[in-house]
Amino acid sequence: MIKVKAFGGYSKIGKSMTAIDIDGEIIITDMGADIEKLVNFEEDKNDITVNDLTALIDNNVIPDDRDFFMKEGKKVKAIVLTHGHLDHVWAVPFLSQKYKCPVIATPFSIKVIENLMKNFRAKSLRLIPLNTGTPYNISDNIKLELVNVTHSIPNSSMIALHTKYGAIIYANDWKFDNTPTLGRKPDYEKLEQLRKEGIFLLISDSTNAEVDGYTFSESIVKTMLEDIVKKTLDNKTIFISTFSSHIARIKNIVEISRKLNRNTMIFGRSMDMYIKAAINTNVINKGALPEVAFRREQINGLLKHVYDRPGKYVVICTGHQGERGAFLDKLITGQYQYRLSGEDAVIFSSRTIPTPINEANKGMLKSALESLNVNVADNVHVSGHASKNDHKLLIKMLMPKHLIPSHGGIEKLSANIELAREFGYELNKNSHILLDGQEITLE
Repeated sequence: MIKVKAFGGYSKIGKSMTAIDIDGEIIITDMGADIEKLVNFEEDKNDITVNDLTALIDNNVIPDDRDFFMKEGKKVKAIVLTHGHLDHVWAVPFLSQKYKCPVIATPFSIKVIENLMKNFRAKSLRLIPLNTGTPYNISDNIKLELVNVTHSIPNSSMIALHTKYGAIIYANDWKFDNTPTLGRKPDYEKLEQLRKEGIFLLISDSTNAEVDGYTFSESIVKTMLEDIVKKTLDNKTIFISTFSSHIARIKNIVEISRKLNRNTMIFGRSMDMYIKAAINTNVINKGALPEVAFRREQINGLLKHVYDRPGKYVVICTGHQGERGAFLDKLITGQYQYRLSGEDAVIFSSRTIPTPINEANKGMLKSALESLNVNVADNVHVSGHASKNDHKLLIKMLMPKHLIPSHGGIEKLSANIELAREFGYELNKNSHILLDGQEITLE
């Protein structure tokens, strides 16, 4: 008998965490934060440590597993993570301490966890880096494999749990990128092999399940960026802001800049964390990217150099959501010794994550830039999440006995359920909707 309990990431995007109970042995998949609530929490408390566990739960920043731990905690055999985005891993240093089990993820994701633990002064954990395609025996009854898949962060994977019922696939987050600019394309052969062995359950990301068509490759946005940088070469300095975890995007910007005879600088504390994780796990070579600056004195010194040499630099930086305390926020509010003008360009290589605080912050940042006549380009981006036709491909490829959509809200989950109807799935029979806090038993 298999039971699935949804802790987070089902009623809305963020705070992902699921418990899968296989005949009394439990695997927890992902352990993330609600990023919007985390931003609010950080504004009130700058120095977060593991001592803030209760406050983080009470403020709905991380999943509330207290009752579950009291009743079922001893049954948990492993915590397995799909990838290193904070809405999937940020809570690990806080919640995993009490479970007497390993935390398993790809090497890059493990390095992100190590950095988080250091930041929050957490006790050591049993961290196991596992390469995709390498089997790992969690118990006599459960074997784990991480299946290589593409997303907007390195070393992303789908979780495959081999059981006597068939495979259980947990797929948060993914896209089918057949021409990635960093790393390998999805492991279709492994997915086909799992289908032949039989798949009992698929739990799958629904972020873009209602978006028509296919999700474009990262190679497309590389072409878009090169075109836009060419059009802004007359500007004194080109600032490009993107996701700190999107190592492929950052690498592409550096390569484009070099091709167009512009030097690059990278600013931002989160950029430093993710780029060091990529170097330390051989995702990229050490010399592929310039060193990151994130301390005020160092940034001011470098910005003076940039200001004095117009037409020579592309600056890659944090702040694409307009978030307080990021580089662009500090730049526009005069906290750095560089004054933006109509001679500069700012490119947002991202989309605005649709939350009220992000939309408000991004709107204020863009208004401030436009008031200075800065040349602004927004949404130079392709998603890291599968669209409608990609979801159809995955369902057709795997044809699981049961399907549970995740990573969305009721509208996105329902869109995924609707797609499955084309393949004969019926709601409450072999496709199921779970919301945060709910549990289902499958046979």
